Amino acid sequence: MILRDEAFAIVDETLGVMRLPHEQVKTQAALMRRIVRDQHSRLDIPAFDRSAMDGFAIPAGDACERYRVLETVPAGTTPTKTLLPGTATKIMTGAAVPEGTARVVMVELAEESGTEVTFQRIPDTTNICSTGEDMARGDLVLAAGTLLGPLEIASLVSAGITEIPVGRTPRVAILSTGDELVDDPGLLTPGKIMNSNGPLLRCLCQRSGLEVVRCEKVADTLEATVSALTACLAEADILILSGGVSVGEFDFVPQALKRVGLTIHFDRLAVQPGKPTTFASSREKTVFGLPGNPVAVYLMFHLFVLRAVALLAGTRHEVCYRTAALGFDYSRKNAGRLAYVPCQLDRDGAIQRINYHGSGHLLALHRADGFFLVPQGGAKLSQGERVEFLSMRSGFE
Repeated sequence: MILRDEAFAIVDETLGVMRLPHEQVKTQAALMRRIVRDQHSRLDIPAFDRSAMDGFAIPAGDACERYRVLETVPAGTTPTKTLLPGTATKIMTGAAVPEGTARVVMVELAEESGTEVTFQRIPDTTNICSTGEDMARGDLVLAAGTLLGPLEIASLVSAGITEIPVGRTPRVAILSTGDELVDDPGLLTPGKIMNSNGPLLRCLCQRSGLEVVRCEKVADTLEATVSALTACLAEADILILSGGVSVGEFDFVPQALKRVGLTIHFDRLAVQPGKPTTFASSREKTVFGLPGNPVAVYLMFHLFVLRAVALLAGTRHEVCYRTAALGFDYSRKNAGRLAYVPCQLDRDGAIQRINYHGSGHLLALHRADGFFLVPQGGAKLSQGERVEFLSMRSGFE
């Protein structure tokens, strides 16, 4: 077995020189893509001095009892008259303020009478958004490697960036191995189980912006596994397998990977759950063989598969750990691996135990807020001790 961080380093070194092709796409069509070059604003934001609220623009150094209203300026139009002492312009939120404006007095403080307006008081705040105060032309909007979500896309568009260079969407194939797997409850006979890993991996890939080109089952024979690997690798950039990677009599994935010309970089991790996780590659293909238990599949996808996806786009994906206090005494019999234990957080942010039967207990993750980490070699942890915590509420980010 190798340590988790050693496995990370192997993945980084192996895939650090591999890149998926780039393409130019419309910004609004780039959800869940990664930009490959820094993007700088093409506009000042705001592009002009604008009013932060509905109100009346008045000139500097002017404190009159009454102001003559020159005009009304709605958003999307520009003023036609310059403010002079004793005059005001009625202005809507987002509209350009007229030349000579010192401040905008909110409409709630104003009393209009015909073409004149008086104010209950004149506040010290200007209520004006100045040209370029949010972002100036040429400022960095997003750095290369950024994964584009709704806020990122909106920021690019607001900065006048309507097309961007992105890495091609990774194509992923998913293989669930095992004669025991069925997709129809009507086919459940003694010894058979539902294939949950396939749908789990498909949905995780889709949520991460990956294109799933195949999602299939494969029988527990070497010939069937080799055939399925060959077909998947012909279409996909990344192949994810679940099951068949251990050392059982019917675990054929390691043999099949070698048969199709892939180099196995590691196949045992000192991590619980996830011990038989396998990483293999060729010059252009990346393969992860994940354990058969669904909690391990879920965890290893986020720790390793998304790391590989980011590397192929020329960037990094680092999950974010923080510390939290353990709300109970914890012990385990086997301390030979780094353990990720599903848990909840209470209202005070302390880690609390949940009902968890092991890495086959998928439903436990529905009650979990994340995982707390038990260091390799650690058999006991005491209540109140601070430990690393990995949140799963935002895709491990």
